[in-house]
Amino acid sequence: MTPGVDVLLVDDESVIRDAALRVLEAAGLGVASTGSGTAGLAHPAAESCRVVVCDLILPDVSGVDVVRELRRRRPELPIVVITGYASREAVSRAEEAGASSFLAKPFDDAELLAAVRGALEAGSRGKEES
Repeated sequence: MTPGVDVLLVDDESVIRDAALRVLEAAGLGVASTGSGTAGLAHPAAESCRVVVCDLILPDVSGVDVVRELRRRRPELPIVVITGYASREAVSRAEEAGASSFLAKPFDDAELLAAVRGALEAGSRGKEES
């Protein structure tokens, strides 16, 4: 378990990871980040974080596979999928795998923060209803 981690960020682009980390931490969120899907699935935060932000295109495994595995482990976990390839097919595959929401690159700081906050709120509502 990784205490204090609200968001697990999985993206192979260091520029995206660094920028997202800066924005989310400035908003007071605890963030852990990895550069691959395999590392994301193996990260201790995958078992305890409140939301995952995952790129759709990763160098080792598909983001869809990461979403599917996270959903299998933690059905209630909100997952925001991000990608630079926002085709209708990509959105559909991510949603079918269990993505909670979708954010197309390039996105600005406000869009990222809104997506993560929305996922956190949805996750909190889901726990209250359980």
